[in-house]
Amino acid sequence: MSTPFPHHYEVTLKGESGPQGLLSAGPRPVLAGGAPPEFGGDDSRWSPEHLLLASASLCLMSTFAAVAAKSQLEYSDYASVAEGTLDKTPEGLRFTRILIKATVKAVDAEKAERMLALAKKHCIVSNSLRQPIELQTSVTSMAAT
Repeated sequence: MSTPFPHHYEVTLKGESGPQGLLSAGPRPVLAGGAPPEFGGDDSRWSPEHLLLASASLCLMSTFAAVAAKSQLEYSDYASVAEGTLDKTPEGLRFTRILIKATVKAVDAEKAERMLALAKKHCIVSNSLRQPIELQTSVTSMAAT
C-alpha cells in the first residue's frame, strides 16, 4: 500500500425527477442511478441493488488479482456473475442471499482455488456487509506460458 490508512472515499449524488439521480466521483464516468422497476424505477439506470452486487463482484476480482500477483499465480479469463435475493425479514427488507459465481483459468488450479478463497476472506466490501457472500468457483487449467 502506498497510501497510509485510513482511506476516505466520496460519491456525489445529484437527484433528478422522482427516484433518479446521477452519481459521480471525481474523474470517473457519471453513472445514472435510480430505483429498480420493482420499486417504481426503470431498467435504464443502475439501481442500488445492482450497484451492491457490482461492488461485491469488483472487490472480489480486485482482491483476487492482488493475492494472485503476490503468490505469482498465472491466470486468465476471470469472470463472475453475482446473484442477490432481496426479501422481507423481521428486520425489514434486506438481501438474504448473495452468491458470486467466479470462473478463472489458471496454470495451477489448486492454487487458484486457494487464492479465490483468500480473496473472499479479505474482500473489503463483503467484509463490510451484514449478509455473508457465498462464493462458487470454477477453475480450469491452462497451459503454462
